[in-house]
Amino acid sequence: MQSPKALLIPVLALFAGSTLLIAPQVMAADPVASVAEPDASQRHAMSTAFNISEAFSYAAEQIEPSVVHITTRTATRRGEVNGGLGSGVIVDARGYILTNNHVVENGNSISVRLYDGRELPAELIGTFAESDVAVVKVEADDLKPARFGDSEALKVGQWVLAVGSPFGFDQTVTAGIVSAKGRGSFGPGNENLGSTGRLQEFIQTDAAINPGNSGGPLVDLYGNIVGINTAIISRTGSNNGLGFAIPADIAQSVMEQIIETGDVQRGWLGIAMDPLDPVVAHQLNIAGGVVIGQVLPDGPAQKAGLVSGDIITAIGGRTTENLVRLSNAIMLIKPNEPAEVRYIRNGDERTTSAIVIDRDREIVRNRGGEYLDKIGIGIIPAVWQRRLSRTRTSEVSGFQIVDITAGSPASEIGFVPGDFIFEVDGKQITQIDQLSSYFEAAERGQSIRIEFIRDNQPMYANITPK
Repeated sequence: MQSPKALLIPVLALFAGSTLLIAPQVMAADPVASVAEPDASQRHAMSTAFNISEAFSYAAEQIEPSVVHITTRTATRRGEVNGGLGSGVIVDARGYILTNNHVVENGNSISVRLYDGRELPAELIGTFAESDVAVVKVEADDLKPARFGDSEALKVGQWVLAVGSPFGFDQTVTAGIVSAKGRGSFGPGNENLGSTGRLQEFIQTDAAINPGNSGGPLVDLYGNIVGINTAIISRTGSNNGLGFAIPADIAQSVMEQIIETGDVQRGWLGIAMDPLDPVVAHQLNIAGGVVIGQVLPDGPAQKAGLVSGDIITAIGGRTTENLVRLSNAIMLIKPNEPAEVRYIRNGDERTTSAIVIDRDREIVRNRGGEYLDKIGIGIIPAVWQRRLSRTRTSEVSGFQIVDITAGSPASEIGFVPGDFIFEVDGKQITQIDQLSSYFEAAERGQSIRIEFIRDNQPMYANITPK
């Protein structure tokens, strides 16, 4: 499987040696052939094709004035200046522009070129690496903000347009369809997307997306934003029909929080999640869902009356066909606000109201001291149900990883949120202090072996904190 390619491209690589000379050719004109008039069926087909073409043109006209070209400059230790290119979309008349985190995260300076050609310096307002979203701001008049569409209502097979600056070519518009929704993987068996090591959700499209498109909008035929283009899968580094965009509802929620507070709060429900067996989903006549593997004591789920074995099908107005969808749906709910939860228990559909809490505060409460900080993980108590046979299970206590610090030893070795740690050096871990003491020993040079569960499969890792 090829790794997802970031769509930010180096300026120097783009323009170096780009001169192209074409020798003029003189061609003899052929005699003009007579053209037959189209019959009724051909006229009907042409009219249909023309209408589709007009729909594309309308959508492009609506969105193009809102799309910008982003250039970043980064000074290296040697005094060199590296540059990168990306795209963005104006979302507020006050000058706020939505783009990808990976477009601007390493830039010492950011500049924006508007549709009318104006070049402006941009201020970084905030980023959220977990969703690859960033917001920058320019000071300018006569800006045209784009409208947001409903990415939840988007259907597979619908036409969409991708707009941006592939390879530096401003205002490039390409067309395609929605190939898939709720894509939580860039390949079979891999639900951990991008470089963040976190669960993410994408719209897949075959609209041509190339390096430089990152941060540009994916729009419907009304010109409304339904996604933010972010990644491709390609053997060559350019479009191969596999493009991915962040759903608009996720990008908009993150963007609004960044603009309002400069920070992003993430909801926490207090459950351990298991995938739903497709056979069970078929028997229940549902598109999908997520099984509650464990309800954590005194958490929002327990207070809402949810129990282990319940199947969550929707929360906060978002359907939850899989783990990725549920994780993002919970994240989008503002802490301390009630959210309706639809679930199935013993074959019966039910609803309840849950008040999610701030996930970051819960992580801090359970961080566990300096040695867990050094390893780079945030954990919460959890229980894993070990299957002994088709009818018998046993519960194993441990800790679920809910946060990974970028660049930490835990991130480098490949831990991801959702991993369940239950043993270190062959000894069961039931207290945070136990885990912290092992990492303290590792810092003194002792190698430790961590036993953990991922996707119900036992795994292990040898690790030494920095």
